[in-house]
Amino acid sequence: MQTALSVDMHFTREIRRILNREPLDADAMARLWGAVLDESLDDIEIGAVIAALAIAGETREELAGLYRATRERQVRWSPPLRRGAVSMAAYGLAAGESLAVPLACALLRRFDIPVVIHGVLDSPCGVSSASVLRELGILPCASFVQADERLESEGVAFLPAQLVSPALAALVALRARLGIENSAHRVAQAIDPTHGLAVRVTLCTEATASERFDAFADDVDGDSIAVRWPQGRSPLNLSMRPRIERLRDGTREVLFEADTQETPSALAPVPEDAPGIAQWIRRATSGAVPVPVPALALAAACLYAVGVAADLNQAKALAAFQAGRLAA
Repeated sequence: MQTALSVDMHFTREIRRILNREPLDADAMARLWGAVLDESLDDIEIGAVIAALAIAGETREELAGLYRATRERQVRWSPPLRRGAVSMAAYGLAAGESLAVPLACALLRRFDIPVVIHGVLDSPCGVSSASVLRELGILPCASFVQADERLESEGVAFLPAQLVSPALAALVALRARLGIENSAHRVAQAIDPTHGLAVRVTLCTEATASERFDAFADDVDGDSIAVRWPQGRSPLNLSMRPRIERLRDGTREVLFEADTQETPSALAPVPEDAPGIAQWIRRATSGAVPVPVPALALAAACLYAVGVAADLNQAKALAAFQAGRLAA
């Protein structure tokens, strides 16, 4: 039987290389991250690895290794989906996520597209997506059986991180103790709780920690929609369309180029509290205020990716038509 000490000694060389920022390949990182996720290393070693990577920034291979190790330990779930679905991560990585995720969810439900959200229940800085979703009547699921029921009856299910991957959730929870985000927050963007039944939607802003996900996004299997805001902008900016790409089978397809400058917007500023954000989203998805351009573009991209529309032009037309109906 392998003891904790023998496991620690086995990974001493890899840990020292990380602390010295010497590159490790994806296979070596997958083995090391597997030991971290399995709690085979002590807290000091785990903290040292996470802090070194968080401060210096992970390489593509290091993130790919954690992703592989996480997928191998991810809880299996096959929801009964009657049509193409969308999966969104809500771990507080991207600024403005608490607006973007619930807004996208509410809008996609208008198009009868099932939405699976997974993430944390709180945020150490600002409003969490979970708190806004709660105000919208979308509560965390306690089990996958309940998630199946919610998807069937409401078209949306919010899975706490502990339900999707308890091991990854434990790494994410270290943010409260260490005071910094870590590799788990980046890799969580690539997780698909449905194991290939849904199209992922990921959010990032240039020159922030969220951008590191893009370093290995091409290595992630399945279908994804990557939404990218330029430096200094975020999902809170409703007057500038981000760059939206579709990632599939190692290729990238640009669906929308980012706006180079802001366009005047008559939209009222989004409140900063969860009840206020939820009320603003209700107004936008009921026609009381115009649907923001970024949200409309994301809806069109999702309609195209899940197969509701035959091509992007048809998806744009469907999205515009629905926005017109909301405003009517």
